[in-house]
Amino acid sequence: MSKGLVLVIDDEPQIQKLMRVILTHAGYTMIEAGTGKEGLSELVYKKPNAVLLDMGLPDMEGSEVLLRIREISDVAVIMVSVRGQEEVKVKCLENGADDYVTKPFSAVELTARLQAVLRRKTTPGIVDEVFENTGLRLEFNTRVATLHGQPLKLTAIEYGLLTLFIKNAGRVLTMRQILRDVWGTDNEEKLNSVRVYLNHLRQKIEDDSARPKRIVNEPGIGYRFNLL
Repeated sequence: MSKGLVLVIDDEPQIQKLMRVILTHAGYTMIEAGTGKEGLSELVYKKPNAVLLDMGLPDMEGSEVLLRIREISDVAVIMVSVRGQEEVKVKCLENGADDYVTKPFSAVELTARLQAVLRRKTTPGIVDEVFENTGLRLEFNTRVATLHGQPLKLTAIEYGLLTLFIKNAGRVLTMRQILRDVWGTDNEEKLNSVRVYLNHLRQKIEDDSARPKRIVNEPGIGYRFNLL
């Protein structure tokens, strides 16, 4: 049984061939498109579970395709590109991409990122407004958080951060996204506050805050919340 339908939008035949080998081996069904226009059409008619989108397409930029996708769908989108500059990654993530993989990539990395965004889209662990994952529990209705059965005393900011990360588990959140969603501003003067409060939160929800496994740093971009 297929794990899901994945649309690959890339104009390079070698990449398409590589993607097919990787995705098929991992248990996914793949459909392909060589242009942005063709990719949008496949998205509408075949409704894939995820999209792997190249930045450089013959008819339009991948970033433009991403914006058009977000106008019509909340499908999981991973940008795949040779462009590894932090500002490019940040822009794509803030425009709605779920993740960003830089070429060349390994099969293990690609399938792990794909699995992570698909898990987020199905909101695993959240049932009847309760999140549970490897000892961490959060009741959204009562705002009660526990770790291994012990109550967590969270400040309003810490609770806001934890809720934001849980609802975006597996997705990279940029610093500006965190600022806007928790602080209600994108003022860069507040960036240090994000780091301070995240360190406090890590001390409360990580088994070892010096080696965090739940909230991990994506250098130059932001943070990702991992389901353990």
